[in-house]
Amino acid sequence: MANPPRKPTGTSGPLHVTASGAEFLKLEFPKTKEDIEKFIVKAFVANSGSMPLQISEYTQNRQNDFDFSVETAEGLKFLELMEIAPLENLHGSYDKAPSSYKPYDFAAYIHAKINGKSERYRGAASSSICLLVYVTDWAFILSETVITLLQYWTTHQSHSFQYIFCFSPIVAGSGVANLIYPTPKDFWKSFNPDAYRENVVHNLSPLKWESVRS
Repeated sequence: MANPPRKPTGTSGPLHVTASGAEFLKLEFPKTKEDIEKFIVKAFVANSGSMPLQISEYTQNRQNDFDFSVETAEGLKFLELMEIAPLENLHGSYDKAPSSYKPYDFAAYIHAKINGKSERYRGAASSSICLLVYVTDWAFILSETVITLLQYWTTHQSHSFQYIFCFSPIVAGSGVANLIYPTPKDFWKSFNPDAYRENVVHNLSPLKWESVRS
């Protein structure tokens, strides 16, 4: 039987700073799509204690099905995964990712991807389908502005998901989980997304830190 194809991942991990210097501790991702997704879901579940949907068990499904079936306090749900990595604009290479981005444009790109994923499930039981977006590269970490814009747009535009989450792994089994959808509509009464059109986010590469002694 042929080996499953490998799926590329980006570069992520914590920076360990001590009195003697700084060391980047690269997070080692699995090699195949199925193992990467299992790695992400395991870490997300372990770090999602504040989420409105609590997952007690998860089962990875076969291809051409929902990625995972999950047991929750609300019953059986289906969990789809989607990596955020605009490689089509970078000639397919994580190494060519810029260290900055406009959060409005990046959020619009992600929202379009969410809508594209949603279209696959039009007419399906939206009360049972959840989406987990995740990143594997430091250059694509979602800023607070990106998350806020996604929360606003997914609240005000229809889609097929009951819940939408995002997750950024830091070390194996740990990372940052956020809720994108749902949020209360009343929260957004005075929010103006256009105010963020020209903002710029600068991400610091963990690969280029140096310890300088004075």
